[in-house]
Amino acid sequence: MKKIMILTLAGVMSFSTPVLAKETGSPVAVYLEESSDIGDPSATAMAVEEGKTIGEYMNNAVLDIWDMTKDEVQPLAIGQGAVLDGMESPGLTFNLLKPDLKRVYEAKAFSQGKGSLLSVVKVETHAEFGTARIRFYAPGIKAGQAVTFYQRAAGDNWLACPTMVADDNITVDITENGHFALIGVK
Repeated sequence: MKKIMILTLAGVMSFSTPVLAKETGSPVAVYLEESSDIGDPSATAMAVEEGKTIGEYMNNAVLDIWDMTKDEVQPLAIGQGAVLDGMESPGLTFNLLKPDLKRVYEAKAFSQGKGSLLSVVKVETHAEFGTARIRFYAPGIKAGQAVTFYQRAAGDNWLACPTMVADDNITVDITENGHFALIGVK
């Protein structure tokens, strides 16, 4: 049985076939590319569960967002480490997830007149915090570039988060898990 499952999975992965993932309020498809065959079918299954490609899943990154073209999206990733309420937490990882489609639409509407929408992501961790400082890897971002992260709050409001920009990195202070929009300020 195990051989049949592995052969079936290998056959599927060799054709870059879309696989429907769990619905989270938006249509999601994961494309299984040749690099998906990393020898661990459970990792591929977890990528599908999160609506990510294997590369996004393995790197805790978001590269593609539903209803945004690839050249519109600023790739983002999160590694280990954060500062929770002023205390270093080097082993803590925030999960970077694909946003719900309705949040992408809201962020697009919110960004009108403010600048260009660069990304929308969902950020979660299991740890409790009042304020968390997390660092996103954002390839191509330059120190001093005018970008701001906005956190979706209650009542459909988007609130600006303290944002610090360095080459290829954006550090953000957040107050809760949820959806965030990255906007390039005009």
